[in-house]
Amino acid sequence: MTQVEAPSNYLRLFKEFLRQSSINGLHPFLYPTPIRYAKALWLTLMAAIVVWTHVVIVNLTLEYLDQPTEIHMAPDLVHVANSPFPAVGVCTANKISQRLLRSYAVKLYHHQEKSKSNDESTLQRVALDVDDMAERLLVLAQFYLNPLDTPQLDEAQLQRLHWLLSSYHNDTGYSVRDILRQLSPDCGELIIRGIVYGSPVNTSQMFVKRPTSSNVCCIFNYRRPSYSQIAHIRAEDNAEMGAQPKVVFESNSILNSVQFVLQDTPEDDQTNTFMTNNAFQLTIFPQEDYATVQSTTLGEILVDHNTIVEIPIQPTFFSSSEGVRTVSPEARRCYFPEEGRKLINQSYYSIDECLLLCRSKSMMDHCGCVSPPMIGSSTDLKYCSLPDLPCLTKWKSIWYGYDEFAYLQEGESQAAQGQCTHCLPTCNGVSFRITSNVAPMRLNYNGTGYRTGLLKGLTNERPLAVIKFFFKLRFAQATKSELVSTWVVLLIFPCRSLWGHPLAYVRL
Repeated sequence: MTQVEAPSNYLRLFKEFLRQSSINGLHPFLYPTPIRYAKALWLTLMAAIVVWTHVVIVNLTLEYLDQPTEIHMAPDLVHVANSPFPAVGVCTANKISQRLLRSYAVKLYHHQEKSKSNDESTLQRVALDVDDMAERLLVLAQFYLNPLDTPQLDEAQLQRLHWLLSSYHNDTGYSVRDILRQLSPDCGELIIRGIVYGSPVNTSQMFVKRPTSSNVCCIFNYRRPSYSQIAHIRAEDNAEMGAQPKVVFESNSILNSVQFVLQDTPEDDQTNTFMTNNAFQLTIFPQEDYATVQSTTLGEILVDHNTIVEIPIQPTFFSSSEGVRTVSPEARRCYFPEEGRKLINQSYYSIDECLLLCRSKSMMDHCGCVSPPMIGSSTDLKYCSLPDLPCLTKWKSIWYGYDEFAYLQEGESQAAQGQCTHCLPTCNGVSFRITSNVAPMRLNYNGTGYRTGLLKGLTNERPLAVIKFFFKLRFAQATKSELVSTWVVLLIFPCRSLWGHPLAYVRL
């Protein structure tokens, strides 16, 4: 083959490629055209299309690396009768009853004096009189997770009070959790009347008294087992919860809803160690969760004295198909039930349950124990006692970002709450959205009290409030997450764009 024949052979092969190629847009290069520079313009356009197609491929690849799957959420409507009614926690600002505190202080003071008379070397004097004993017992409220708490007693005083409580409870160990519950106002005094879907109810049978991280609250429609340290109290709590009637949906009318009358404690029964706001605190959460909202936007609702508060509840159902299960939890940002239970090694999983255990683990790492009101799980953890209170106070300042432990490395305290990033919501379940409508309550000035309605016969000698719960709408939105695209989209569609229809790129 001569040097002259070689270029002609290559040209013939190139023309044959253009003739046989299935790539759209190459055939016009084979035919003559009367328009000057037509082929050059067409070549420029083809080059621009090829470059644009590769830009699309690169962007799609980067998007795939950032989010390798695409999940479609299909909306639907479901009747709210399919939604469980949430649990409702009612808490008073008066966390410790002055009357109950003084009664307990009298018993401890008499035990102190009796022990001193028997053997002065075993038990040092804790308080000079009953009032002093009551004042010192208020330190128990620092086991609640209030980040602004400051130490009230030094370590020596805490140790002496610890010895006294241990001696009073026969050296078997005292439960701060149960003492705080014993000193808080009873549910029958706090919630005095109620109507559930038009039927009057005995409120003392509808509410259970349980410690939370910030207070001891009376909880309606609760389905979480008791975790008291004392076996007989635990059995009594579970029996009380089992005897509660279950709330079944009947209507979403505000006139036929769940209503309760709240009555605050008398002024002479209040302690002066907490917030100046005397409003009732409501917490709405799933029935099986620990009674402290940690993850959702529900938070707490403050109910001022002499107000009527209507609380519409709107559930949202969500579920995920089996196809979503093939995606890692980090990518789909949720856990299926068995994945969550395996993660925390518990029989029940929710994001709040995970956060509860994560927070408890953080306490264990720093102090070797967990604040008694925080133990709402069957996990075998050590309860903190009074000598551990200084460490817990420092832990609270770290967790809420105020100060730092002296023995922590610099910067570690800034990431305290970031330790729980592994806690994710569930892929299937129900979430709640709530709002509140507040109206002033008409005060009654005659001595006989209100004449009609749920308040009939009640007076304003003690502050009152009315709360009403109902489903906002008859139907709720239900969404199902389904996997609609994976790496196959990345493989097929760019190739089709490049070789088939350059301008027909479609993203599912």
